[in-house]
Amino acid sequence: MTRTTICVLFGAVLLPFTAVTARAQNIPRTVEDSVRAAESERKGALLSADTVALSRLTGSEFYEVNRLGQLRTRAMNMLEISSGALKLRSVSYDSLSVKVYGNVAILTGIADNVGEFRGMPFSGKIRYTRIFVRRDERWQAVVMQHTPMQ
Repeated sequence: MTRTTICVLFGAVLLPFTAVTARAQNIPRTVEDSVRAAESERKGALLSADTVALSRLTGSEFYEVNRLGQLRTRAMNMLEISSGALKLRSVSYDSLSVKVYGNVAILTGIADNVGEFRGMPFSGKIRYTRIFVRRDERWQAVVMQHTPMQ
């Protein structure tokens, strides 16, 4: 056997194990997976009201168009989360789709949220779009828009 043949056979044997290991460790395998991982991190930070993590995952220019059509800034969101005015009890995602354009990614999906805002309970599904920008080897959310689903 030649050296090339041995290398090819060795690679063919180890490649499936590498893929299984990456999946088991939740290591993003594609750029799209890395955006989904950032969205998952945001979910964890929102549920635990971790504004330090949210600050790392959110660009300073972030704004949101909420279900009432209001513009909300990053500062407004962080204040309401840190003060307890916004409390998320559960968040689940469905139909997540990611399109990447260089250092910009557009994530769309459906979120089913349960929580409380300024003492008023809320729940329900929203269809949403979040735009991420890749900076310093990480994805940061810069825009979000969501619409209630009937």
